[in-house]
Amino acid sequence: VPRRLPIPKGAFAGLNRPMVRVALAAAALLSAFGHAAAFAPSGAGLGRVGSGVVRQHRPPALRMAEGEHPEKVIVCTGPTCSKTGGKKALAFFKEMAEEAGTVVETMSCVSECAECALGPNVEVRKKGAEGPFYPIVNKVKTATQVAEILGVPAPSS
Repeated sequence: VPRRLPIPKGAFAGLNRPMVRVALAAAALLSAFGHAAAFAPSGAGLGRVGSGVVRQHRPPALRMAEGEHPEKVIVCTGPTCSKTGGKKALAFFKEMAEEAGTVVETMSCVSECAECALGPNVEVRKKGAEGPFYPIVNKVKTATQVAEILGVPAPSS
């Protein structure tokens, strides 16, 4: 059963039919594998062809090395992420960021709506990392997850 892709109304205005087909194929790829896979060499990070194994394009959680803290985290405050716990995650980040020396910012949508269903989403920028694509950690909802991302001790309940 084909999935309906979240395409904004009027997104293809002014495009001819072949261009729309290419755009839809790109949207399907982005939806299925995330934005990083769309720019990766053919088959990169997607497992062996025909093996039935598909790997995510990034780990489900981003762990910092001992004593390492991200330079900046950007918490998504878009409508979907806010409804699924983004506001609570933002509060946890603001509470723990000072200990890590991490700057906390917000953005209306960190994944340009490619990963909204996986939210709340947080973009993590390590010190010295160069963009334009930074890791996005999905489903960040708890203080323990926030502490793991920031590389600080988890708060005691």
